[in-house]
Amino acid sequence: MALGIFSSRWILQGLGPIDYGLMAVVGALIAFVTFLNGVMAVASARFFAYSIGRGDVEDTNGWFNVSLCIHLIAPLCLVTVGWFVGEWALEDFLNIPPLRIDTARWVFRLSMLSAFQTMALSPFLGMFIAKQHITEISIWRTVTSLANFCLAYAVLSATGDSWLFYCIGSVTITIALGMTQVFRALRLFKECRINFDMWWDYSKMQKVLSFSGWSLFGAAGGLLRSNGIAILLNKYFNPVSYSYVNASYAVGITLSNYTQTLSASLMGAFVPEMTANEGSGERQKMLNQASQVSKLGTYLTLLFAVPLLLEIDYVLELWLQEPPQLAASMCSLILFTFIIDRLSAGQMVAVAANGRIAGYQMMLGGFLILTLPIAWFFLELEFDAVSVCWAYIITVTMCSVGRVLWAKKLVGLSPRLWVKDVLIPCSTVLAVGLVVGSVAQMIWAWDSFLRLCVVIATTLFSSLLLGWLVVLKYDERRYFLSGLRALLRRFFVKAS
Repeated sequence: MALGIFSSRWILQGLGPIDYGLMAVVGALIAFVTFLNGVMAVASARFFAYSIGRGDVEDTNGWFNVSLCIHLIAPLCLVTVGWFVGEWALEDFLNIPPLRIDTARWVFRLSMLSAFQTMALSPFLGMFIAKQHITEISIWRTVTSLANFCLAYAVLSATGDSWLFYCIGSVTITIALGMTQVFRALRLFKECRINFDMWWDYSKMQKVLSFSGWSLFGAAGGLLRSNGIAILLNKYFNPVSYSYVNASYAVGITLSNYTQTLSASLMGAFVPEMTANEGSGERQKMLNQASQVSKLGTYLTLLFAVPLLLEIDYVLELWLQEPPQLAASMCSLILFTFIIDRLSAGQMVAVAANGRIAGYQMMLGGFLILTLPIAWFFLELEFDAVSVCWAYIITVTMCSVGRVLWAKKLVGLSPRLWVKDVLIPCSTVLAVGLVVGSVAQMIWAWDSFLRLCVVIATTLFSSLLLGWLVVLKYDERRYFLSGLRALLRRFFVKAS
């Protein structure tokens, strides 16, 4: 997270607001090409974890080989079609300044090459998650962050076309580290043995594709919500005259994503465990973990989001020096969206672990797809660019409520307990944190680094105190204390 924050600042400085905004638009094109593969990767990981929960190595190896077959054929089709569609969009659909069209084409082509490799090799990378090799995953992500950090710094002093230089470096890092992870997976996991005789197991293939097909609705909605908005803003606000619009949106998404770092790590640890528990028949244990995912995921997001919401203008100036004009407003609204989304993250994982997702995904995808027409309607009414973020909040609230109701229907996760254990405690942390931070701002009425530190300290203190007293249950507090005592004993034994 820390490396990414500095990297984003240098990239914006090195590329400038026009190229930075265009990079988000071209990235949206890549996302449209690759989103179907992302759906299949989630489906494959779900079947990996479910099979691992049953303890059958050969069965897991079968799922891996079927998944590898799908992930080699599908990317070839997606890239072949997406290549021509993307070239057309760059030339005739999007607002790309004439002087940047050649660079945009090469960035798109190189990004497609990187995307193909990522798609084709995702079963190897998914096995690390399914087998819960959390430490190694963390090491690889840190190495990736360090490499991108060095690349972002190099962009500041790059001669020639900085956008193309950054793209070449980013693609090289992705391909090199991806291949290294594949070799590690082949050495570590028996389940990753390649067996061509298992590639055409139509029973397993049908299950993966069926699960993926229903997941497609939700994935398409999520795609239109995030990347579709970037393209919509590009169409309504010319990047030359309104360079700050797409740049503000990209900054808002980037900074909001950094607040999810701890929460996303928590999700990465819980998802395969919950799926494995469902596969082994431990439904109640899975439901308890679902409640913890919603509660702790939201709480960890609030630790970062509350002080950021209060001091967003100063933080952006400190971070970017000259932030895009609408970045503060967009970032604040997107942050609220992420908080609302995290409130029902456990329900989302529980339903996916259960596997009966047809009606759920149709509902979820339908709500998410509404984001784009609502945003378009706001822009047609000549609302400003920030209005697209209100469309975010409307539809993600609908999705969260829908998840809670579907989780009750499909796996028996009580909405009343969700309100008691998740919504009320987390809303209390948010409300008290905002009040305490606002009081600190009233005492230090001028923007300064000292006020930022005071706001962070006071909101963190209130959040940690309420987290202990209100968010955590008695058995969770006891578990935390026992783990802390064990850690301290190990530390003092090593020290002695």
